[in-house]
Amino acid sequence: MTLFLSLLWMRTKRVLLCSKKSIVPSLAVTSAVTFVYLLSQIIIGSYSEIPVKKLLGIITVCFAAAFYITLAVKTARYKGAVFHRFDENIVDDAFTGMNKKSAVFEKGMEILADGYYGSALEVFVEIDEDTLSVKEKAVLDFYKARCYDSMDWKPNAIICYNKAAENGLDIPELNIFLARCYSENGNMEKALEICTSLMDKNEKYSHRMRYEIGRMYLKLNEGAEALRWFSESIEKHECYADSLGGAAVAYTLLGKIKDGEEYYKKALLNGIANPESFTNYYKSIQAAIMLESHMS
Repeated sequence: MTLFLSLLWMRTKRVLLCSKKSIVPSLAVTSAVTFVYLLSQIIIGSYSEIPVKKLLGIITVCFAAAFYITLAVKTARYKGAVFHRFDENIVDDAFTGMNKKSAVFEKGMEILADGYYGSALEVFVEIDEDTLSVKEKAVLDFYKARCYDSMDWKPNAIICYNKAAENGLDIPELNIFLARCYSENGNMEKALEICTSLMDKNEKYSHRMRYEIGRMYLKLNEGAEALRWFSESIEKHECYADSLGGAAVAYTLLGKIKDGEEYYKKALLNGIANPESFTNYYKSIQAAIMLESHMS
């Protein structure tokens, strides 16, 4: 019963929030329609004969129609989410108030979802942290970190990821993002520490850890070490298709073009994620290695 009431209240707040956002566009539509109507009456010479009640009726009907259509569109965008449109499983009950901080946070999330990381970060920075709960601080730091991470500002991302963890944000994705940042920032020891601590555990992304370590060594241009981890991942059937793809790149880095092609085909046949972008990446590495071998 408590859960039902909680969900009902969240949905009610969502509708109220959408209602608040629907007022301005509805007024704009009503104003435009009213202007067009009055202009048409002036043109045909009936402006002085328009009854006030009729005009008010037109305005009321127009506003109501525009309001309910706008409200329906805005609420439909949430789909199955209770309150937040994006990452509801992460944001949870943070930033669900009818207040400025929640409105600003949602605006930042919309910009982030569109891929404008710098602009989203600017919006997140606007939020006054003194008004936030501990959970909201954790969530905000996580999304600041995502912005920094996406812009390749790894030191800033590491700081924000760690602050989010310190404030109690406990999601499996955080450790993977943090490990990747450490490795790309040159702290491979810390990255390995995080990945190995999650390896072989019954947690959401534990099966990806050997693949993640191999991926880190690829970025360091250490093909042999990367191949070792990808091979272990393949042997254990962990993150299988992606590991086959990683092995293809690792073999290519080692100058074993034929082996690389074999694993490249296996990766495609086993349904590697984003085959087009993987192919572009693999072929660019292959071309660079072949060019290097011809020049030496």
